[in-house]
Amino acid sequence: MKTKKYIRTTLIVLIWLALWQVLAVAVNNSILLSGPIDTVKALITLGSDPAFYISVGKTAGKILLGFLIGMLLGSVLSVLSYRFSLVKDFLSPFVSVIKSIPVVSFIIIALIWAGSSNVTIIVSSIISFPIFYKNILEGLFATDPKMIELAKVYQMKTSKKIRYIYLPSLSPHIKSAVSLAIGMAFRGGITAEVVGQPIRSIGNGLYRAKINLATSEMLAWTLVAVLSAFLIEKLISFIVKKVLK
Repeated sequence: MKTKKYIRTTLIVLIWLALWQVLAVAVNNSILLSGPIDTVKALITLGSDPAFYISVGKTAGKILLGFLIGMLLGSVLSVLSYRFSLVKDFLSPFVSVIKSIPVVSFIIIALIWAGSSNVTIIVSSIISFPIFYKNILEGLFATDPKMIELAKVYQMKTSKKIRYIYLPSLSPHIKSAVSLAIGMAFRGGITAEVVGQPIRSIGNGLYRAKINLATSEMLAWTLVAVLSAFLIEKLISFIVKKVLK
């Protein structure tokens, strides 16, 4: 069954790549649109420079750190909001404002406060925080109250209540938050780098490619960003599944 799924997915990807190449040939202008073949060539060229791997590593590391900070803050504050209604009411307008403010506003403020070297971490954490806060809080309130009352009656230890009552309820919410937040963190973090221009970063590479009208190189950097987000999401999702198992 899994083999058929992989074959189907591979065929779909190949069809989209073929359509991309056909469109690039039809446009016949590498500045407007480069095809997958030119993009792969540009990626190979970028890969021959050691600075490329430093740029990818620095960006991925900063975004991952920001993601983890946002996850930790969102998790802790959601638990406090679940336990104390005052905390929930106090944080409600703050979380709503964070969700509504354009990402570029966060980027500009972060650049003023912390400079370009830290903007990726700050923006990634700010984007990840409300996603985890909302999802985990929903999961906590969705926990079966009868099971909680039963645990009180039998004086179940806190560790066992967490393991056998809360975690099963939280599991789908945490998985959903991870999947959504990591993609959003990468988009926001790299956008912050394009604006802030920290040296040796994916955002800086994208901006330089744009200045030089090197569309194939720009698409190569974009491909690297997408693959990095995909791999990190899979890694974190695997770890979360093992922890929640």
